[in-house]
Amino acid sequence: MTDGAAVRPTDRRSELIRTVYRVMARDGVHRVPLQKIAAEAGVSKGLLLYHFATKDSMVLEAMQWVLEATAERIRRQLASGDENRTLANVVDAIWIDPEANHDFFRFYLDGVEHQTRSPGFEEFGDRGRHIIDSLYADLIATGVSQGIFDVVDPALTAVQMRAVIEGMFLQWLQRGDWRTCHGEYKELCLAALDRLLHTG
Repeated sequence: MTDGAAVRPTDRRSELIRTVYRVMARDGVHRVPLQKIAAEAGVSKGLLLYHFATKDSMVLEAMQWVLEATAERIRRQLASGDENRTLANVVDAIWIDPEANHDFFRFYLDGVEHQTRSPGFEEFGDRGRHIIDSLYADLIATGVSQGIFDVVDPALTAVQMRAVIEGMFLQWLQRGDWRTCHGEYKELCLAALDRLLHTG
């Protein structure tokens, strides 16, 4: 709550989703008890379960929220940026800073691992693929129409683009000096995407 005003239900739910993401990114999807999330959100465990029903629902909604926020950040960056820096603007919107990227990717990997071990959790992968692949495919198709990218199949190239970005994040995350080498991996990612999209 702020300035004594009651938080509307939609605001409360959004606030809870952000808390779920923050706590799970920090402590791990599997290791954090619901009571800890509830305590950090300042609500009862019962209210948390009223909004989400299960821990899996929390993970799904938190992942959808953070992916959609990333997609929106990319769109804003593209709308405000120089057309000649389209790809650099995308990379800027994804590789934002070491701490935020570290939190996100640990959460994301926990979600992927959970998906592979939990029957019925395929929705996690489906939502992530739809949000990210469709964003990249639209971005690539727009770049092709503007003569920025040289790509034959935007949908296929979107899958490859996601593989490059996620692979680069995975390598970066394994570095002990991940804070200081963030910029280096950002540049490596940009160079690999530049080759994939045949920009020039």
